[in-house]
Parts: sequence; structure tokens; C-alpha cells
Amino acid sequence: MNTSLLDDLRDGIPLHLASLTVDQYQQMIRDGILSDADPMELIQGALVYQDRRDELGSIITHGPRHLRALSKLMAVLSQWVAGKSVFLQVQGPIILGESSEPEPDCCLVRGEPDDFSESVPHAADVVAVFEVAYSSLLSDRRTKQRLDASEGIPIYVIVNLQDSVIELLSQPSIDEQRLCYKPCLGLPKRSRFGSIPGGNSHFPLGKSCKMVFPADLAWSQQRHRNLFLPTGPVTPVKC
Repeated sequence: MNTSLLDDLRDGIPLHLASLTVDQYQQMIRDGILSDADPMELIQGALVYQDRRDELGSIITHGPRHLRALSKLMAVLSQWVAGKSVFLQVQGPIILGESSEPEPDCCLVRGEPDDFSESVPHAADVVAVFEVAYSSLLSDRRTKQRLDASEGIPIYVIVNLQDSVIELLSQPSIDEQRLCYKPCLGLPKRSRFGSIPGGNSHFPLGKSCKMVFPADLAWSQQRHRNLFLPTGPVTPVKC
């Protein structure tokens, strides 16, 4: 039976791997070694395929349910950012530290798109990250959540297609012993979220679930930086 490098790593065989930096990764794209069209991202120094499958199929497949949920999420967020000092970036890169350049499904970035005509947004520019997840759910809950929390991104949202729920997390921990978020407004991580009073931004997730995004959001000052936080109580709804 053939074994791979990953098998050796899982078996505890010590291997000294070379980690890429963001600068090296971007130079590979400029040199044509990698293409902007390649479905890859840099995660903690490693080149990783972006997983946008529904369940089965090739890793480069963009699942129809993932694509449909992403389109609906884009529609809601596009309406919300209108007239605000943030813009919506869809499946574009953000720089997190020296060795990560992920491409979230959606993120809200401070300023205007023209502010980044010659650069890539950094963690300090990002106020919220949204990941649509089916086959990538475990990675989004663990690797991506820890990564975004370590860089202090205020809001992290997973559109969980397996369970047809939204996982809304905030208050990133900066404790190096446990890099994570807290469930937003004290609700369990895998809650079914309802609308904030006065909000009416509803859209269906699949055929039977309504995905509800808080329409009433406010800026608050915490730890000397602007954070993007929901206001008011959240009422759970059935999916």
C-alpha cells in the first residue's frame, strides 16, 4: 500500500516542512507559477485548495447548493452595505499575518474598493468574514475560525449547509492558549438565528430553512478599535 507525506505526518513521523510567506506566495503569482484563477489559498504557510463542494465531487468543483447560498448571502449583504463606510468583497484575498492569505466567501471591508486598487485588505481592514460551508464545515469551524480570531477580526459567520443554520460568532479571543470566538449574544454556536427587532432581512436557505441576517447593526468602540456588533436581542426561529 502506498503511503503519502500526509500519512507520515499523521503517524507522527517528524518532518521539517518549509512554510511560505505571503510575500513568497504573491511572488509566485506574479511569476506565473500560480495563477489568480487557481482555486488555492495560503493558510498558515501551506497552499490549500479552496473547498466549495456540496458533498461529493472534485475539490475544484463549485457545488450548486454552495453557489446558491453564496448568491443569496451576497444579495443580503449588498443591500446592507449601501450607504455605509464598508464594502462587500466576494471570494477575494485578505492578508492575515505573515503566512496566510485566505479567500473568504464574503467579507465586509472598511472603506471603498478603490482604496485597495493596488493592495490586498489586511485583518485590520476587515470587520466581518462569512464562510459558506458544507464539505469545508470542519475546517471552517477549526482552522479558519482560529486563524481569523488570532488576527482579531470582529465577526465570523458560517453559513452551515449541513444543518441549515447560521453560526454567528464574535468577540475574538487573543489568548494564545485558545484562539477562538464566543457565540454571539450568548447563544450556542449552532443556534438557529432569528431577526433583531426592526430587521427584516430574510432569505431562504435551501427549501425549508429561512436564513436571517441581522438588519440593525451598529459600530461600537472596544479595545481602541471599531468593531462591528449586532445590537438588541436575537429571537431563534425554526429551520
